[in-house]
Amino acid sequence: MSIIKPKALIAEDEAILRHELQDALAQLWPELDIIAAVDDGIKAMQAITDLRPDIAFLDVRMPGLSGIDVARLAQHPCHTVFLTAHNDYAVDAFDQGAVDYLLKPLDLGRLALAVQRLRQRLSQQPADLSALQIKKPQEALRWIQASVGNQIRFINVSDVLCFRADSKYTKVITAKLEAYIRTTIKDLVAQLEADKFLQISRSNIVNVAAIDAVQRSDGGLALRLQKEHEWLAVSQAYQYQFRQM
Repeated sequence: MSIIKPKALIAEDEAILRHELQDALAQLWPELDIIAAVDDGIKAMQAITDLRPDIAFLDVRMPGLSGIDVARLAQHPCHTVFLTAHNDYAVDAFDQGAVDYLLKPLDLGRLALAVQRLRQRLSQQPADLSALQIKKPQEALRWIQASVGNQIRFINVSDVLCFRADSKYTKVITAKLEAYIRTTIKDLVAQLEADKFLQISRSNIVNVAAIDAVQRSDGGLALRLQKEHEWLAVSQAYQYQFRQM
């Protein structure tokens, strides 16, 4: 028997994304009752216990308890969708019974698919995620071997100002040199520390410590790196990372 007015919890520590998800769900699923929207894992666990939602949207990485921990330890079973900047944990959770996972930044088309899957699952018992295990995170990239002419240079990742897609290669830009590697921007994002490097477009990843200035103009957003004169455009899909700065 399907639930006519299902209840949902949102647990996401980034306020902008939390509100965007609430607004998007109101548009895509008007009858969904969002009974709580919290910003950490402890509050999420308490809300699940007290309010007994049918659905939980859980950020994989948030203060207190991770979304994985909340799904694994919650006493009240609910259909779970994970939110994540990288699909490292979420794919494994999906394989073990989570209804879906959503990658940040939020994509309305992808969310619509998740809503469709949730509607189909509501007539079934939620999956048991108590055996879900957190894999040891892959060690973040520390050094890079990059080509400069006919030389191979060893570059400390902390010295990198920017990674920039360049034809079949990725350009590694430091204050002293420019070099090239074959690793794609997409693969680099998964290997870099999320709190130290930000992807700002399909073509650029920047070192947070190297950002000199951020400016808005004509509704857009651009940033300039230290010791660089060029302003780099921040694609709309990645601007949420700067809204709380």
